[in-house]
Amino acid sequence: MRTSEDEQQAATVGDTSASARLYRLGREAYVRAEYDSARLLLESARAGAEETGDSATVARALTLTGLTWYRQGGYDSARAIGERALDLKLRLAIADELSSSYNMLGLIAWNESRLTEAEELFLKTAEAAVAENEDRARAVVGINRGLVLTDLGRFADAKTSFQEALATAREIEEPRLEGMALTNLGMLAVWTGAPLDAITYLEAAVPPYREAEEVFGEVNALGQLGTAYAALGRMGEAIVVLDSAVRLAQDRDMRQEEAANLEVLAEAYRTVGDCERALDLYAQAEAINAEVGLASEMGSDQRARAEIYRQLGSLEMAREFAERALATHQAAGAQWEAFADHILLADLFDQMGMAEAATTHLGEARRIAEQCDARTARVDLALAEAGLADRAAQPRRVLQVLERSRMDLAVGGYDSEWKSETLRARALAALRHLDSAAAAGRRAVAAVERVRSSFGSGALRSRYATFRVDAYATLVEILLARGDTMTAFEVADAARGRMLLEQLGATRQPSSEKTALAALEEREAVLREIDGLQAKVREMEAFDPHNPDSAAISELDARLAAARRRFERLEVQAAEQYPPDVTLLGKGATSAAAVQRSMRPNEALLEYLVTDDRVLGFAMTRESIRNFEAPISREELAARVRLARGLLADLSGDGTHARAVLSGLHDLLIAPAEIGEAGRLVVVPHDALSYLPFAALVDAATDRYLVEDHDVQMLPAAAALPVLRDRASGELRNARVQAFAPFVADLPATRTEVMAIRDVTAEAIVVEGRRATEGRVRDALQEQAIVHIASHGVMNARSPLFSRLELSRRDSRTDDDGRLEVHEVLQLPIRSPLVFLSGCETGVGTAWSTSFTRGEDYATLARSFLYAGAQYVVATLWRIEDEGAAAFAEQFYSLLRTSGPVEALAGAQRALQLDARYSSPYHWAGYRLNGAGAQTEGYVSVQR
Repeated sequence: MRTSEDEQQAATVGDTSASARLYRLGREAYVRAEYDSARLLLESARAGAEETGDSATVARALTLTGLTWYRQGGYDSARAIGERALDLKLRLAIADELSSSYNMLGLIAWNESRLTEAEELFLKTAEAAVAENEDRARAVVGINRGLVLTDLGRFADAKTSFQEALATAREIEEPRLEGMALTNLGMLAVWTGAPLDAITYLEAAVPPYREAEEVFGEVNALGQLGTAYAALGRMGEAIVVLDSAVRLAQDRDMRQEEAANLEVLAEAYRTVGDCERALDLYAQAEAINAEVGLASEMGSDQRARAEIYRQLGSLEMAREFAERALATHQAAGAQWEAFADHILLADLFDQMGMAEAATTHLGEARRIAEQCDARTARVDLALAEAGLADRAAQPRRVLQVLERSRMDLAVGGYDSEWKSETLRARALAALRHLDSAAAAGRRAVAAVERVRSSFGSGALRSRYATFRVDAYATLVEILLARGDTMTAFEVADAARGRMLLEQLGATRQPSSEKTALAALEEREAVLREIDGLQAKVREMEAFDPHNPDSAAISELDARLAAARRRFERLEVQAAEQYPPDVTLLGKGATSAAAVQRSMRPNEALLEYLVTDDRVLGFAMTRESIRNFEAPISREELAARVRLARGLLADLSGDGTHARAVLSGLHDLLIAPAEIGEAGRLVVVPHDALSYLPFAALVDAATDRYLVEDHDVQMLPAAAALPVLRDRASGELRNARVQAFAPFVADLPATRTEVMAIRDVTAEAIVVEGRRATEGRVRDALQEQAIVHIASHGVMNARSPLFSRLELSRRDSRTDDDGRLEVHEVLQLPIRSPLVFLSGCETGVGTAWSTSFTRGEDYATLARSFLYAGAQYVVATLWRIEDEGAAAFAEQFYSLLRTSGPVEALAGAQRALQLDARYSSPYHWAGYRLNGAGAQTEGYVSVQR
């Protein structure tokens, strides 16, 4: 929700006439959002002022009356009354009242998406304010013009306008305006991909709103703050803030604001996987929107519920709510929303095997698109038609639809580009035009690499938002059909690990140096600008499809084209500048030949790519590469991995059921790879496989765990292998161990763990409790010491740059807040050869908690440490039982004396397996080693 200021004139100080008193009472009611009462008081004030010839009060009352209609969505009435007030002021030469009238009419034009007219009116507002030396009016117009500039995609100009308004508001000590300027700066920061900045602005906005007793503004700021927290993946904080916003709106009977924040809160719960709570909140918002007569919003709530039911697989319930949404939007005359409903229903009926009903809804969507003649509607329709034809195995029909819509798709943005080219590639492949299919597939993958936000088609959200990996999988399958296994391997490797890359720029970097990270951040910032501009175009066309502001859309199109050209230039420069290390962030080309050259004898690399209906796999050695596949769907694979983890966590049984499930997964994932006698396996997982303890897979033929016959190490991407091995230097030799246990009171066994390390290693340094600060850990990481951290790991799947290790804090230092976050790790020059993260799920993200945020390999703390310079990182898939963690650490560091980390990890796993107390895979299979795995020996001096 954007915050505008709509009324800046007060009654003349000292005026005690009845009409002036009524005006002041009406204004006070307006500020309290009691618009009906305000309108009655203002009408009385106007009537009284007309009788006494008080033209200034008449003009003010008319202006503020128009604003009551504006606040309640009655734009026609607001405009008529506002124009009447302006005419009166011009006729009577009431110069000091002109700015308020221009401002109100500008707000109406802005809300009706007549942006070019709105900017002209706000420029007149500014001229009138300057002419009359009205500082308050200057602040007001700075806020409102900034909103128009935001909608026009002129983000830098908008920020300047808001900042100037903020400075003026503080100078004249107007807390209400100060709060508004800060709120809009926060809103703009969220839009431009800087949610951390947004939080700073929005937290600062709340106190001035409270000082001014401006409840509406406070509710808005809290709602925006919740959105910013959600953008950072800090969903707990987002939910707390949004709950506060909802309660405050309820207390003041601000029904519309309550509904809006309920919707944001519902989306937050949906993100964390609490679909039942999300459905309930959308139902509450729907009821309020029905009560206050916001039919279009009510229908949108119904459609959101349909989308959730669809994602849950409840297609009948999804259909019921989608049909309700359609009926609601049709009754309200909201054709654009009805168009989205038809698209959703067409896809639902198609999934349900009801082709005739799907065709009917697609035809209705086509009719609306033709009436609206909006480009975004035509793009959505083409993609929906092509998608249904693809599902029906009608490749010629797919190509016909895409060819017919070629011009619209060409300017539809990177999001529509990858979807259309993926569909084109699939159709061409079905017709056995493999060369052309491969070319289309490469275009699709290139476009995927340029999509960086959740913006995109609301109409197609339920179908396309989850799995962009489809573009990679399609190209991989085409290349395999052509017999080009090496290139297929390279494409599959490029499909993973993009989450860190996509979040670059979400935090301010402390250094202005032109590092590879800074260059990547610049590139990502341009992509976010492109996404934001594309979303603004869609917003403009969606407001009034029959009469969009063509001048504003043309300006947005020009800015979008310029941003794309700027990005293309950065891409060309980047191809020459990026060092190999950026492969650890998901950027940079994979060379299958380079990966193969970096491999050791007796070593096999297994890479997986999970698609909708199967798992594609590659097995590489120094001499060969072959592909294989497992006939299991993404959903079934996730269910099996989830089951395996659940059975491993149950220590009450004999493990028979767990072994059966692990054996089945071995048959699917390992047996077809034919790894033979390879002593070491390098595994590059994907999707749900990121959560699978590979070491515990059971070979049915031998009834042995995988780790009994193979040392297992992990990599975030195959492209990282030559990079890490090139820089491996054997610095583990004689390295000292520094072990940290910051929360020994809450996690008493972490003391046992670090003491076990001290007992087995010579000259180990153990740091416990309050002394185990973030600053102390930072210092250790920059030394040539092995760093062992026994603490909480907090994963953030939504914004992995803010995944963190919890440590003790030192209040006197801002960089020592006890949260060592990924973006901070990326900035460190880490010299530690081995980092051991012994904590809760330090090796994976929280996507495991929900089926709605899957589809990516979630960037881990391990990946960030590798990028920053560590050679090896040990991390855990789950929180290991305390005594078992101590036993594992003791075994690992004992073995590290004479073997490398890969061998030491595998040896510790085997040792615990042979110990009756810890033989269950729960105690040892959750440990993973990420890194190069170079052969060295003599690492840690061990106290005998």
